[in-house]
This record gives sequence, C-alpha cells and structure tokens, in this order.
Amino acid sequence: MSKFKTIIGGFFVGLANIIPGVSGGTMAVIFGIYDQLIQGILSLLKTPIQTIKALLPILIGLAIGIVFGVFVIDLGYQKVPLLTTLIFIGLILGGVKSIYIKVQSKDYKHWTAFGLAFLLMVLLPILNSNLSVHTGWVYYVMLILVGFIAAGTMIAPGISGSLVLLLLGYYAHVLSLAKDAIEAVLTVNLDLLWSVLPAVIAFVVGALIGLIVFSKVISIIMHRFESLFYAAVLGLLVSSPISILTILNQDQPLIHFGWVEAVLGIILCIGAAYGSYVLIKNSEN
Repeated sequence: MSKFKTIIGGFFVGLANIIPGVSGGTMAVIFGIYDQLIQGILSLLKTPIQTIKALLPILIGLAIGIVFGVFVIDLGYQKVPLLTTLIFIGLILGGVKSIYIKVQSKDYKHWTAFGLAFLLMVLLPILNSNLSVHTGWVYYVMLILVGFIAAGTMIAPGISGSLVLLLLGYYAHVLSLAKDAIEAVLTVNLDLLWSVLPAVIAFVVGALIGLIVFSKVISIIMHRFESLFYAAVLGLLVSSPISILTILNQDQPLIHFGWVEAVLGIILCIGAAYGSYVLIKNSEN
C-alpha cells in the first residue's frame, strides 16, 4: 500500500474516532492498516523510533483526521446532521465485502459471533449511564480511566470509542478539551494551554496504557481466532448503521429532517460506499 493511501486510511480512522457510533477500528480494518497499527503499538516500547517511523503515514493521517473531525465534522453535525451521518454510513457499508471475504467459515460458531456482535452494537446506544466528574482529584483519576477505556474501544473494530465516551458522559467534555488544546497550540495561547494541559495529560496517559493493553489482547485474539474475529467484526459492521441512526434519532428525531437533506444524504451515502469500496479494492491490489 502506498504512503498516500496509508495516510488516507489514517485520516478516516482519526475522523471516525470523533463521531459517536462510527468505529475507528473498523475503518482501520476496512482500509487495510489495522494489523500494521496493532503491531506498531505492540512494538512501541521495544523500538520506539523505528516504530514511529513505520507508523508515520498513519499518524499523519490520524492527526489530520482528528483535527478535521473536531472542527469541520462537528460543524457538519450541527448544520446538516442527517447528511453527515449518511456519508459515514456509506463509508462503512463500502467495506462490508472486504471483511466478509475474510470470514473463512459459515458454521454455527461464526454465526454466533456475528449475532452476538450485531446485538451488542444495536443495544449499546440504548444504554444510558453518566459517570462524569469534573472537579477534584477524582476528576483526573476518572480521565485516566476514561482514556484507558476510550483507547481500547477506539482500536477494537466495530466498537465506537466516541459512543462509549458518550455513554460515560465524557464525550462533550473530552471534545471540548481537544478543541481548546488544538486552538491553544495554533494560536500560541499559553494561558489556555496551561489550563487544559493537566486534564489532557491525564487522558493521554490513560489512552496510551489502554492502547498497549488492548492491542496485546486483540493481537492474541486475531492470532488464535482470526476467522471468528472477522465474523464478529462483520456483525458489528452491518449493525453500525442502526446504531448510528439510533444515536442521531435520540438527539434529533429523524422525522423532523427535510426530504431534500434526506435525498441528498442517500445519494452521498451511495457515493461514499462506492468510493470506499473502490479505495479498499485498489489498496488490496
């Protein structure tokens, strides 16, 4: 895979991790960079310099995707939420075939893995828990814990890290921290930077620990149960549109959207699915 295509894959992984219901791990699998990402995280402590060099195209795309997502996609969700949502659904659906062909068997074990994963993804948005704490030392402990959980779910295919943050009650707060930190760096606003730095560091520490721990677990699962793993990913992938639209409907009922946005969204959804499929197919070749 060319460096440019790897950067594009990293871009969509970063972008997906900002959007509740969309899985960054799934995007990494779809664009063929998942194995490289997992192995890179696992070797980060052993050979940090070589690993960073190897992962640099992914990291560049990831950073661009996160910044783009924090500012531009967030604006899209505010102005044209249904259209923006349907574009992401199209990107996800475009990768279904690439995951399907990796499922080596269709026996009851694989159907069970598919069914359980499908059910998990459908039920996840229905949960409603809010564990957010924004004051005192407990706040920083919670940020480390939230960072740990978020990082793990962000690299697990099919599970949306942003959705988990939303369920924990920290999505808006973490997104606000990211916006403030990026804005502080870009505008060289040291006062703003120092005010958010402790919270950002706490979240990043938890996230780094989560990446290393969950990468090891996922690597073992992929090595021992690769076909079952992809059967579960397929279940998560197919059910993602249901989960994403459920989240959108909870915030803004679907019946309130105009037909123009709906029709345009469906057209762009089909276009995004086709574009995703072509990009994945070319990457595989």
